Amino acid sequence: MILNNYQLSQVLSVIFVILNILDGHSTYIVLRPDHFKRERNPIARWIFRKLSVLRGIIIWKSVLLIALLVLIFTQYLDEPYFLNIILIIANLFFTWVVIHNYSVYKKLKNC
Repeated sequence: MILNNYQLSQVLSVIFVILNILDGHSTYIVLRPDHFKRERNPIARWIFRKLSVLRGIIIWKSVLLIALLVLIFTQYLDEPYFLNIILIIANLFFTWVVIHNYSVYKKLKNC
């Protein structure tokens, strides 16, 4: 079965990292310099207000990526099927977030 494939896990993990980098970039360009009200995630908004947008994004994304690595190496290293399902769902979500963020930026830029 394709979902039980370690190579798929590797590809999905790389896509996850790329999407999170794009999410960080797109979040930064929408929120800079301090347009916190545009952030829909209340936890992220709070972090950005406390740490600044750039530092908040770096810390927020670092924690997320470290959590993924911990999950992979402690829970799912021997079970790529479940890891692949989690990564597919996460990648679909972050694809939507990135598309949304860049569309918001495009609208803001045209105003």
